[in-house]
Amino acid sequence: MKEEHVFCSCEEKFLSRFLVKMAANNAVLNRLEQKGAEADQVIEYLKQQVALLKEKAILQASLREEKKLRVENAKLKKEIEGLKQELIQAEIRNGVKQIAVPPSTAVSTEVFPDNVPQPTAVASSPVSKDYVKGEGEEKKKKEKVEKKGEKEKKQQTAAGSSDAKLVDVSRLDLRVGCIITAEKHPDADSLYVEQVDVGEASPRTVVSGLVKHVPLDKMQNRMAILLCNLKPAKMRGVVSQAMVMCASSPEKVEILAPPPGAVPGDRITFEGFPGDPEKELNPKKKIWEQIQPDLQTNDQCVATYKGVPFEVKGRGVCRAETMANSGIK
Repeated sequence: MKEEHVFCSCEEKFLSRFLVKMAANNAVLNRLEQKGAEADQVIEYLKQQVALLKEKAILQASLREEKKLRVENAKLKKEIEGLKQELIQAEIRNGVKQIAVPPSTAVSTEVFPDNVPQPTAVASSPVSKDYVKGEGEEKKKKEKVEKKGEKEKKQQTAAGSSDAKLVDVSRLDLRVGCIITAEKHPDADSLYVEQVDVGEASPRTVVSGLVKHVPLDKMQNRMAILLCNLKPAKMRGVVSQAMVMCASSPEKVEILAPPPGAVPGDRITFEGFPGDPEKELNPKKKIWEQIQPDLQTNDQCVATYKGVPFEVKGRGVCRAETMANSGIK
């Protein structure tokens, strides 16, 4: 009996301790649940604050953009007004008569003061006929001068039309060419003199500074891309009539190659940049110098202008042999 009593007492103690622990665990769980709920509320509040901050940032950016556009608009208005004044002055210099546009075509009697007689009809007479005749001749002379001024103005507009064209790659005459022969320049160790077929009646002479980069035997009967509308320039006594396009870095130079199947004279085109090239680039306008910084090979060695590939329609794209992400010149 004594042993049973001891066993029951131990069992009761164990059970009471277990219940105490369970109660403590329940309290901890309740506190954790409460903390979790509070954390969810904090997270939701933070999400709302982030959304508000984003909206505020977008609004501020929109306001800044609007302010910037207003400033640019004001500048454009000012430039347009200046150009209008320049046009008026040019027309005046060319003899074009400037006619002020009246606010209304109707003549009001209020324009004339009370003490000034208003115009009245005048009876015809021999004197008035002579006056009309003289006035007619003078009118004809004025019309002649005006027509002459308009003609000069049209000529000036035609002359300036090429300047008004956008400066982009479409102004370059880039063609596929074949370097038929190449030899060392007689007076310059770093230059080759090449005869290049670019699809014309006779080959062009081209001088290139490629001696240090391309062996002479690799220059013979080689396909290349040529810039054909640079102004011919004399290089150490030899006139160069085009430029071989190359991928270039301070350490290395590679001649750009056209796609397989391309033939001399094929035009290099650029999607999104239509238009006909200039007959000859004017060196004073620095058109080549403005376009060249946007010419480079991409990470696949494809030659591009602002990311648009050099392309021969129906054949493919032009590329360097190994030089990726390099300038082209």
